[in-house]
This record gives sequence, C-alpha cells and structure tokens, in this order.
Amino acid sequence: MVTDFEAVYQAYFRDVYRYALALCRDAALAEEITQETFFKALEHMDQFDGKSKRSVWLCSIARNAYFSMLRKEKYIQKEPVAELPGGVEPEQR
Repeated sequence: MVTDFEAVYQAYFRDVYRYALALCRDAALAEEITQETFFKALEHMDQFDGKSKRSVWLCSIARNAYFSMLRKEKYIQKEPVAELPGGVEPEQR
C-alpha cells in the first residue's frame, strides 16, 4: 500500500497543489491543503472505488479540506476578543 500511495503522491501532487492554489490563492495555505489532502487520501485509499478519476477524487478531498479550514477560521474569528491589560483592546483581524 505504501508503494501505491507513493506513486499516487508523485503522480498527482502538482495537480492537487494547483487546484488548492486556485481555490485559496495563497501558496502557504495551498501547501497545507495539499498536505491535508494526501494525509486523508492515505487514510482512505481503500475507499477509492474507481468510479471517477483519481485526480477528481483527490481534488474533492482538497475542496473539502479547504472548506473545513474556512469554517474553522470563521469559528476562530467569532470568538470574543478579550481586553488587554490597561484597557487597550487588541486589533481586530
């Protein structure tokens, strides 16, 4: 299985990264999405049924990872911002 995964990683890394970059338009975030995509793909390689192209399967994982990160970021931004000592409020994002 590891050898199969390595082949998949080598064959599709560039495609997944480019797709992630097109989604988020941020190189660092695209790298993180790509890493998360291949981590999840490794966990679920046995679930790929071959009904679609492997690149489509991987890009759907990347899309889901991206939206998951957006939801997490939205949740983090909604947390109340505590006041700093001295009555100074921290800068908002």
